[in-house]
Amino acid sequence: MSYTAQELNTKITLSRYTYEVDEIGQPIVTYVPYAEAFAKFEPLIGREFFASAQTTSEAQAKVTMRWRRDLDATDRLTARGQHWDIVSIQNIKNRNRELLIYVKRNPIADG
Repeated sequence: MSYTAQELNTKITLSRYTYEVDEIGQPIVTYVPYAEAFAKFEPLIGREFFASAQTTSEAQAKVTMRWRRDLDATDRLTARGQHWDIVSIQNIKNRNRELLIYVKRNPIADG
């Protein structure tokens, strides 16, 4: 897996899951943006879509970006105006150079 800098042409925003408590003690789930980055964003289709062992009823994508230490599977990313939940994160060849992230669309968050 390799990429050129020109392929990292989609700006993404990374958001961290947090919750606050309202005045009556109910938790309010929010996502707070903590970083922006450029990534290669590819929708999953055809054999690759089925090979990733995902259901066909959801929009899914593969995101390749430079390695980051602070990314977590509970985070969410926003790309092209849509919110995407992280399904898995892979450190390619454990070299701390690039990440392969599988995401699925969260249409409720786009609301």
